[in-house]
Amino acid sequence: MEEQSHIRKRLVCLRRTDDASQAERACATLKGVKGVVDARPVNSHRLSLTYSLEFLTFELIEDLLRELGFYLDNSIFAIIRRNIYQYLEDTAREKIKVDEENRKLVCQVDTETLQDEPEKYWNNYR
Repeated sequence: MEEQSHIRKRLVCLRRTDDASQAERACATLKGVKGVVDARPVNSHRLSLTYSLEFLTFELIEDLLRELGFYLDNSIFAIIRRNIYQYLEDTAREKIKVDEENRKLVCQVDTETLQDEPEKYWNNYR
């Protein structure tokens, strides 16, 4: 039971778009991240994510998704949910004494992200 107290299951909400496979792509990306136990699409814009607090936080996962070009839901309910998750996780991580200094995000993600594209485009005009 001790190990289960470090595991969190969260719902990640992406912005609704015409891309029906965005949740599947996000899950495929997150499965390569150290600390992710499971990632499954719920529908085209939501995914169920199970991860360990020893390695990750919900905030870190959302930052990674943003960096990789996924757009997160920014509705008022999503913002409230994020704040509650952050508070609960900060408290839990304090209790389990996670060493923030030595924490590194370890993942197998393609370094060619969607956000690199605009930079390449603008380099032609500089």
